[in-house]
Amino acid sequence: MPHPNGGRGNTFPTTKTFAQAYAHVSSYGLKFNSTTGEPITAAQGVAQDRLTETINFQGENSRHGNVCEQCWGFRKNCSGARIGHCVEALNAFLAKDL
Repeated sequence: MPHPNGGRGNTFPTTKTFAQAYAHVSSYGLKFNSTTGEPITAAQGVAQDRLTETINFQGENSRHGNVCEQCWGFRKNCSGARIGHCVEALNAFLAKDL
């Protein structure tokens, strides 16, 4: 994974920073629904460089990808995976909770 090369595609406004989301998610995971209504679990992780913090998104039946600080707020992550539906929903969930 080429983190942290920055996100791709359209952006959307976020009210929470990546650092706030990463701290709140924890390594145990946080459950919420994506903007498409799919149950998602977000958990802390690291990129292949073992230095760059990431939030990993797991659906019930598939992995959706991850996001780092550089691609937070983009529709596609550094690798080009579509993660906007997870990031936008996580940001909204945290906006209610934090």
